[in-house]
Amino acid sequence: MSEKIFTSCTQGGPVFLHVKDGKIVRIRPLVFAENEDVPTWTIEANGKRFSAPKRVALAPYVLAQRARTYSESRIKYPMKRVDFEPKGERHPENRGKSGYVRISWDEALDIVANEMERIRSTYGPEAIMSRCSSHHEWGHIGYKFRTWGRFFHLLGFTDIFDNPDSWEGWLWGTAHAYGFWWRLGVPEQCDLLEDGLKHSELIVHWSNDPDATGGVYGGQESTIWRIWLKELGKKQIFIDPYYNSTAVTMADKWIAPRPGTDAALAEAIAYVWLKEGTYDKDYIATHTMGFEKFKNHILGKEDGIPKTPKWGEKK
Repeated sequence: MSEKIFTSCTQGGPVFLHVKDGKIVRIRPLVFAENEDVPTWTIEANGKRFSAPKRVALAPYVLAQRARTYSESRIKYPMKRVDFEPKGERHPENRGKSGYVRISWDEALDIVANEMERIRSTYGPEAIMSRCSSHHEWGHIGYKFRTWGRFFHLLGFTDIFDNPDSWEGWLWGTAHAYGFWWRLGVPEQCDLLEDGLKHSELIVHWSNDPDATGGVYGGQESTIWRIWLKELGKKQIFIDPYYNSTAVTMADKWIAPRPGTDAALAEAIAYVWLKEGTYDKDYIATHTMGFEKFKNHILGKEDGIPKTPKWGEKK
């Protein structure tokens, strides 16, 4: 019999690990019984009701975590370059060339401690650099504020602060331009889904393959959403040189611009919006900067070349 242990991979989802004799034998997502008290949401649109399935959506790589844990290519022990002697010949010219030999944990600790002491006394504490990644297995308490930060701040060091490397720009910053802030993470927002189900007539996926790229934080959670859109008769157009996997099953129309020409397509669409006055004027007024300059460019007031559909057709 194997032992079942609950854990969370943080960026992948909660799972049960089945462990036997101290080794992982299988990984399974949580399964909720229909009558269990697991709340979900329901959206009513066009006389139909849509609810999120009572299941855990996992990032695909989580299900392969067992293979990763026991991979033969994983570095399991301290290793030292064969021609590196901390107190003798270091041969820095052979970095990346020479092989490695296994050493003990005690020897590895001595090498690291002695090197830190040498560098600090020779060059000062700022010569020691350390960092804590924003994307890893969060198998510790306190994240960047745990013992790592305490140790290096006592020692003195140069902190390579790696942000913005994640949501800081594309979500937290651009929320001011998008006009909404409903949900963190890669998966599409549930509120955006409600708008789409209730109020849209057409969905445009521009250089977007959601079924193939939505497998990070929420797994394939949003795949069923596009099925619902299709069930309600919402048209979906895909603009992508590649006939991507979502378009294969969901596209009512696939537009394949030559790579590098889709900017001209966007400008031609903007020209029609500007000439016909069909763009969202309130949104432009409250969520954009430099619109007049963009407008002058599209209408050809800067270079004398209006970005008409006929102009875009030749690009």
